[in-house]
Amino acid sequence: MLPGLNASIIICKFTALFYKIMNEEKDRFYRESGIVEVVRRYEEMISNNTRYYFDVDEFEEIIDHYLNLAKFNRAFKAVQHATIQHPSSTVIQLKKSVILNEKAQPHEALRILKTIEKIELNNPEVYFTKGISLNLLGNTRDAIKQFNKAILLTEDGKTDILSNVAMAFEQQNQFSAALKYLLQAYDLEPENLSYIYDIAYCYERDNKLDKALDYYNKFLDIDPFSENVWYNMGVVYNRMENFEKAIECYDYAIALDEEYSSAYFNKANTLANSGDQLAAIEIYKELLYLEENNEQVLCYIGECYEKIEKWDDAHKYYLKTLKINPDFADAWLGLGMVKFAREDYTESLDHVKKALNYTPDNSEYWYSLGNIYIKLNRLDEATNAYRTAVEFDPQDFDSWINLAETFRNLHNNDNAIKILEEASGINPGVALFNYRLAAYHLMNKQSERADHHLRIALSLDFDLHKEFFAYYPRASRLAAVKRLIIEFQKAT
Repeated sequence: MLPGLNASIIICKFTALFYKIMNEEKDRFYRESGIVEVVRRYEEMISNNTRYYFDVDEFEEIIDHYLNLAKFNRAFKAVQHATIQHPSSTVIQLKKSVILNEKAQPHEALRILKTIEKIELNNPEVYFTKGISLNLLGNTRDAIKQFNKAILLTEDGKTDILSNVAMAFEQQNQFSAALKYLLQAYDLEPENLSYIYDIAYCYERDNKLDKALDYYNKFLDIDPFSENVWYNMGVVYNRMENFEKAIECYDYAIALDEEYSSAYFNKANTLANSGDQLAAIEIYKELLYLEENNEQVLCYIGECYEKIEKWDDAHKYYLKTLKINPDFADAWLGLGMVKFAREDYTESLDHVKKALNYTPDNSEYWYSLGNIYIKLNRLDEATNAYRTAVEFDPQDFDSWINLAETFRNLHNNDNAIKILEEASGINPGVALFNYRLAAYHLMNKQSERADHHLRIALSLDFDLHKEFFAYYPRASRLAAVKRLIIEFQKAT
């Protein structure tokens, strides 16, 4: 979610929900007192381009009606008509400031609110709306002061305003601030499932996963039949890499709702990520009964088959994906990898280039392209592909390594060293880069530089020295290297 003034869609959703909650009691009154008729008369006035008289209360009802429905343009138009008939009404001006916030115009909203504040000294809605404006402007400290004033002035519905303040912070991705207010609401109403759910969600977004699980479990203690909470717990366990628990949670969600597509999808992804490709395929196929033409699922089945080297099945599912969506870049890449595995490098090149036509900024695609060029012995083009990969993703370690190795294969060790020094500067603390630099310096008979990088590498990841020896076997026979290995072995 985008913070600040770019988050107008988020503000719309929040404002609608806020007014839905804040005006719940009013809504019941409106239905009983003829709000439908008032809105009908107002809309008749608009459609006939005439002017009917509505008092302030009626205009407030009309505006709130549109706010509750998230029809903000209509609400603003109603405010404009109301201002013409009642130019001195603070109620109408307050509604206008709310809608200005929604329209990402908090400066203008604040100008109005400062005037209203002088008249409506004890109106919590004024301070709440002012807090929204300040928070949109990034002035969190002053926003909190205004929200706290609103809370102090609220006598009835204290938990509602606490949760609405929390929601204001939540929509700005300020989850720690949101939690302070949600926890206060929870203390007042510890059985309120909405507060428990939001607390768990905020802890989850704030990367406090154990706390998130605590509150999701509190929710389930009260309502064990919430498929959404079981699903969310699965997501949390997945992030904690506790795949067994994640799958268990997704299973509960599916048991409660046999058509819970997201639970099937996440369960399959978890199985695939934990290495059980065959089980993942079965769950993806179950999902296809619910969503027959889900191109992402078809492509993921292809990827699972590719990982277990069932090339015919992988090829079949990639083609099924492309039949539904010929522009699906991952499926073109998948076809390219199948052809690569079958050593059909010309076809592989064509498919990967098609993938890049649709997604030209994907480092994985450029890395794959570089690997194909290596097989075709087009080394200059391979270096260009790997270089592009690391430009899009400087943390693509494999592309850095292959880029350097391609220069070495071009008998340009100096450039290979420069590449990995650049990679280490961008990604300090990567043992593999230092092991490879040590090897290149040994090849150049630069023993001091080799010793320097080998010491760094051994301190970062001692066990990786076996890969270093596998790459450059001569190093294992050098006395200086043997002494260094023994020295670090004793220290570990």
